[in-house]
Amino acid sequence: MNYKLVPTPVLVTSIAVAAALLGDAMLYVVMPSSPELWSLTIVQIGILLSANRFIRLITNPLSAVCIEKYGIYNPFKIALIASLVVLVIYATSSSFTLLLLARLLWGTCWSILRLVSQWVASDQSDDNNLGFNHSSNASIIRLGSIGGALFGGILSDFIGYRYAIAIFGIFTVASYFCWIRKSTYAGINTQTTSSPRGNGFFLVLKDVKVLSIGICGLVVGLAFSGLLGSTLGHFLRFNFGTEFDIIYITIGVASLTGILLGFKSSAEVFVGPFAGLLSDKYGRLRTLIISASVFSVGLSLLGLFDNLLVIYALLFLAFTGGVMLMMQLLSLVGVIAEGDRKSDIFSCYNTFQDVGSAIGPFMGLSLIQGENLGTIYLLSGLLVYFLIICLCFYYRNTR
Repeated sequence: MNYKLVPTPVLVTSIAVAAALLGDAMLYVVMPSSPELWSLTIVQIGILLSANRFIRLITNPLSAVCIEKYGIYNPFKIALIASLVVLVIYATSSSFTLLLLARLLWGTCWSILRLVSQWVASDQSDDNNLGFNHSSNASIIRLGSIGGALFGGILSDFIGYRYAIAIFGIFTVASYFCWIRKSTYAGINTQTTSSPRGNGFFLVLKDVKVLSIGICGLVVGLAFSGLLGSTLGHFLRFNFGTEFDIIYITIGVASLTGILLGFKSSAEVFVGPFAGLLSDKYGRLRTLIISASVFSVGLSLLGLFDNLLVIYALLFLAFTGGVMLMMQLLSLVGVIAEGDRKSDIFSCYNTFQDVGSAIGPFMGLSLIQGENLGTIYLLSGLLVYFLIICLCFYYRNTR
């Protein structure tokens, strides 16, 4: 397997998005554990932490229109600057209304930042490195999520959340200037069309390939990011209790869940680029089927065993296969996202995945009883595998 490097424009764009993500990731750790810092109730925090996801159902299509009209350079700069404004509000305000507006603004920024990073990864790719570039972009961005959650919590405990946010702001400023100098897109006309179509998002849905990949992305987002990620602690508590012995050390279910989800996030960083390389070398569809098989076996069998070592092994398969599966789908999107439809197609796929990720926690925690989670894991794993097989058959028959 040939050694590859991430193209500089992709690298600096991904790093900038990761830096902007630090503050958002920190909130998911600090706000629920210390609501008194902002004088908020748990209900208000739940609303704040969900608001940025729901607004993306609107801002994802609008971000595609924005990029079609203005290109990628200026919208990306403005989104980075706006993300700094969001950090200032996090650090200085305890007003629920103002914080809610900040979360809505961040959701808008994220729609643009993510779409531009995908656009750049696609623009810098050919058939030999498309999978690697897209998966590397996603993995580097994930470092922002891990860093914000890990260091945000530690820094908040030792120096206070305001100083932690200030440090993250410095990283964002540094990445802003680095992107301006190294992105190579300054002064280049990257508009996809001179007359942007406000309904382009809905027009691409008429393409069966876009719709089929979007549906698969929705179900994978639901099963992997939403369902498994949000219900793992509840599943472990219901089936194994609240304390676990690991190498002569007893830890609580919350700590074990955090460790396991840390492995999930690490898989997104380290497995992602490898999955992209496999896709480039061995073919998109073949690698997609293998990824779906690994993920479906890991997820489907979780509820059938009561041995913790087996559960750990199955989670390893589910985390590895889930990351690979997400990267393969993203690579397929990159293949079909060409010309003046590029922004709309990526935006459409992102929205499908966001919907799945938002439905997963609600379904797993609000609608499903603990004793039924194993059955839901089984059905979700089988559904993912079935949809991926159908997608691959469709692609092969339409070539």
